[in-house]
Amino acid sequence: MAKIFLVDTENVNIRALKGANYLDENDLIILFTTNKTIVHNFHENLIKTIETKATIKNIHIESGGKNCLDFQLVSCLGLVIGTNNKKNMEYYIISRDKGYLHSINFLYEQTQCSINLIPNIKSLFDKNYDDTLAIMENMDDEITQCLKELGYTNKTITKALIAIDSSKTEKDLEVNFFLQFGWNNKIYNICKPIIFKYNILNIA
Repeated sequence: MAKIFLVDTENVNIRALKGANYLDENDLIILFTTNKTIVHNFHENLIKTIETKATIKNIHIESGGKNCLDFQLVSCLGLVIGTNNKKNMEYYIISRDKGYLHSINFLYEQTQCSINLIPNIKSLFDKNYDDTLAIMENMDDEITQCLKELGYTNKTITKALIAIDSSKTEKDLEVNFFLQFGWNNKIYNICKPIIFKYNILNIA
C-alpha cells in the first residue's frame, strides 16, 4: 500500500526520516519547511544523504505567524486526499504535536482514509523501536541552536545541557539550573518551553 508522509519540520528534525530506506518508489515524503528549518534541520545537503526510493518533495512555508505551518500542512493533507482516487493509500503526519489529532479525526470521519500521527518513519516498520534517545538528541540540538543564535558560548550551552540531562522532574530542572547559573534564570526561561515541548519530564 502506497504511503504519503507530511513532515512538520518545525516539530521534528532530520532524524524523523530514519527508516525512509524501507519505503519504495510508490511512496511520497512532503517536507513543510520554513526559512529557519531549511537552513538548519532540513538543509538541502542533509536531505541528499537520505537513502530512500521514495520521492521527496519540499513545500516552503513563508512565515505567517504562530501555527502557520500546521494550518498549511493540514490544508495540503485535505487537498491530497480529495484529489487522490486511490483507496489503497495511507497518510501520515510526522510530528510530535498532538494538536494534529483533531484534524486527523475530522478528516477520517469525512473520508474513512487511513491517517495517522507518528514521530518518525522507522516506528512504522520496527514496533520495538525506542526513540527516547532520538528525542533527547533532537531536544539538545534545538536548545543548542537556539542558544547559539542568541550569542551564548559553548560553555554556557554545555552547562545548560548538563542541567537538563540531570533532571527527571520540573523541580529537578529548577534546582539544576540554579546550581549551574545561580539566581540568573534567563537561560532557564529560554530552555524551559523547548524542554516542555518534548515532554521528557515527570511533571507533578
